[in-house]
Amino acid sequence: MNKSQWAENLLRDDYFKEMMQDLKNQEINRFAMSETNDIDSREQAYIRLRVIESLEDHLQGMVADKKIKDGRLKIL
Repeated sequence: MNKSQWAENLLRDDYFKEMMQDLKNQEINRFAMSETNDIDSREQAYIRLRVIESLEDHLQGMVADKKIKDGRLKIL
C-alpha cells in the first residue's frame, strides 16, 4: 500500500470521518461558547479548526495527485 492508497482508505473510513467531524464540532462549540472578551480562546479555536481542515485537504491532495499522475501516464 502506498501513501495515496493509505490516504484514500483513511478518507473513506467512517470512524475517521466521525472523529474529524467531532474535532471540528469541538472547536466550533469552543468558538460559539466563548465569552465576549475571550478573543484568545476564539483565535485558538479558529486556528485548530483550520489545522483540522488543512490535514483533510492534504490527504485529499495525496489522493488527487495519484489520480492526476495515473491519468498523465495514460495520455503519453
